[in-house]
Parts: sequence; structure tokens; C-alpha cells
Amino acid sequence: MFVMKRLIRFHALRWLSALAVAAVLVGSIVLAPTVAAQKGVNGLFPAGTYRLSFADADFSGSTNNLELSFFDVATNTEIARPVGAPQTTTTQTTIFMFLFDTSTVTFTQVCATLDHPSDFAIDNRLGSATLNTTLTPETPSCFGTPLTTDIAINASWTGVGPLANSTGASNYACARYTAESSGLGLTNTASANLALTIGTTTTSFSSGHTGLNSGDSRVEAQGEIDPGCGITGFGSGPTPAGHFRFNGLFAGGFYMPQPGEFDDVSLVESTQSSQPAGGPGAGSPEFDLNVSGFGGSINGFGCFAIPQSNVVLNGLTSATVQTTTTGSPLCTNSFPGFGLNFPLTVSATWTASGPLVTLHDQNNYQCSGYTESTSTFVKAVGATPTATLTMPDYFGNPVTQVLSGGFGSLTQATQTIQANGALPQACLIRN
Repeated sequence: MFVMKRLIRFHALRWLSALAVAAVLVGSIVLAPTVAAQKGVNGLFPAGTYRLSFADADFSGSTNNLELSFFDVATNTEIARPVGAPQTTTTQTTIFMFLFDTSTVTFTQVCATLDHPSDFAIDNRLGSATLNTTLTPETPSCFGTPLTTDIAINASWTGVGPLANSTGASNYACARYTAESSGLGLTNTASANLALTIGTTTTSFSSGHTGLNSGDSRVEAQGEIDPGCGITGFGSGPTPAGHFRFNGLFAGGFYMPQPGEFDDVSLVESTQSSQPAGGPGAGSPEFDLNVSGFGGSINGFGCFAIPQSNVVLNGLTSATVQTTTTGSPLCTNSFPGFGLNFPLTVSATWTASGPLVTLHDQNNYQCSGYTESTSTFVKAVGATPTATLTMPDYFGNPVTQVLSGGFGSLTQATQTIQANGALPQACLIRN
């Protein structure tokens, strides 16, 4: 489905990582961060109609010995009308804050729901925002340890432009369940000043590169949710002017053989074709094998490009890998792994075992003179994974780990992007 807030901030995402996250979770594009209480089986909305909106302001800055690495205040509203149940409206304003004191090497993490939501005000067109509130040990905490002292926050934001807007629509289907969603989003670059008073000490911060954001989404869901259905999808970031197409298949397997042990074996097959404006076309097929293990006989991780001849793919029915890697070549744009010894032999299979999930996403983004239209098609099924890993230990003796009984998925995705114009730097600096 469609996440407006993430859509207008999607420039941090990349194709391969998004595809992997989408398939492993069998889903990553969710409608709003505050609607978990209303969601049903596997994070999907029960049959009914829903409207979700948010408005937020973020900030980061440093002064003297204090680093405010992240600050966000957001108001989220959900209007839900499930079939056979009365309409409910839920609104809450939440503050997230991460503060590091370099002089004492202490870290303060805050997630709190305001007792007085009116302490935060934001203009509908994101021209300005203000926050004047005091968090106390009695303020409800989202997670972690409650505060031990009062923290007063006084902040103001002024929008400086350019405004960016985005629209999107999604159609989701799985077994007898369907969901249609649409949304609008707006974001603006802002300058800001923020003062924190902790105890009796006040510290002031200023920043010229912050963000103001808002969005409104609507969902209409019908039918009964099959236990094998889940949310699915992925995003990409603004691209240079031109036409771009991505095709991929992801086979993922996650295992927990015993408490404290986590293992993952996944395969990504991707083909990218690009035609930048004024430049030559290019294509780049690649098969990547991701291996990670922690807490068991194999501890480490790595991502390796493997020959196509070592892979057998049967669409969303099954996938098989039989390969031996010496540790190179690595996956494109990946970091070197650690903890794995070579040669590493991997034999893995994925067999479809769940209902088919389909998703069509159509998103449009505009900021200043830049426009981008993205069309995404995703098909996914749950899968039963198996894997056998063999590598030498420190003394050169072979160590084999057999994995079964995990959670898996098979996902196919196609994404087409048409971008026009140059993306101004001011459109990218907002969070």
C-alpha cells in the first residue's frame, strides 16, 4: 500500500535494499505510522474505510558539547470505520528526540506523547510551526525508561521553500481481500530555532536545513484477510532526468534455530536499464547472494555476486542456488562483510507455500522544476526455505550448518521511473 510520509521522503531509499526489505518482510509500504491499533491480520486494514493524516516538523543541530542528532514532533490523526463497528477518531502528538552530550558521553533518547497536543501548531501550507511544551516524568512514554527530570522545549520553524508535493494510489489484492488507497503529501524546507531546558540549564540550537511535512491518505478495504497475506511493496529515490526500468526477483529465508541465533540466506536477481536524458542507454543484470549468521556455528555476513549458471528460477514457484564463493566479487555497492571464511559453499531452496499477493503503486513527485512519475508492480508469495552452509573454521576444518523451518518469501517486482528536470538541492535537504 501507500505511505505518503515515506513517499515524500523517499530519496534515501535504493532499489536493491528496498526490494530486499519488501520481500523479507513481505511488505514495506504501509499507510501511516500511527494506525497499528486499527490494523488486522499481518498489518492489513480490516474491511472498512480509513482516513489517515499527519503533520510534523523535524530538527537537528549542535552547540558546544550537545548534539541534537534527531528531533521530530508529529501530530497523527486516524478516522476509522471498520465494517460492523462504529466510527472512531484518534489523534496524538508525539516527540522523538536523540541527544548526545560529548562532555559526559551520555545519550538521552526520548519518545513521548504530549499531554497537551495543542502545544504543537503547524500551518496547513507548511509556512510555519511552533512547539512550546514541557515533558515530565509523568508524560506518557512510547518506549524505554520514563524521564527522570523535566525537559522544556521551545521551538519555531519558518518555511523557506521550495514546496514539494506528491500524490499516489495503490491497489492491493490477496486471496479474497482487496484494498485501494490514495494520498496527497506536502513538504517544505525550513529554518528553525530550538531551545531545550533540562533541569535549570537552557541550551539553544539553530538550523537552516530542517523539514516541515504533511500528508493525507484514504483506504477502502474489502473482504476477509487470509492469514497468509501480508503487506508488500518498495520504493526508490528521485533520479536524474531520463527513463529508468528495474526488474527483480527476491528469494529470502530467515531462520531462528534456537533462542539467540539468527541466520539469513537470500538471493536477489536484478536487471536495471537506464536512459538518462542526453546520455546513452545502459543495462546491468546481476545475481547477488546474501549470507548472515549470528549466535550459531557461523557468525558473520557478506553479500556476493554469483554466476547466473548457479541459480535456477521458476518464477514465484521456486528458486534454487548451488554455489561456492571465494569472497569476491562483492555485490554492487555493498560493503565488505566480516566473520565468514572461504571458500563458502551455499545450497539453498525456496518453495512457494502461501497465497499470491499483488500490488500496483502509482506515485508522482514534484518539487520546483523537477517531476518524477513512478509505476510499480509487485507479486509475492510466502515460501518454505532451506539452506546448507559449509566453510572452513579457524583451523581449516569444514563446518556445516543446515537450516530449515524458517520464514521465507518469493517476490517479483517491476518498476518504471520517468524523471524530468533537475532536482534542486533544496528539495533534498529536508528529512
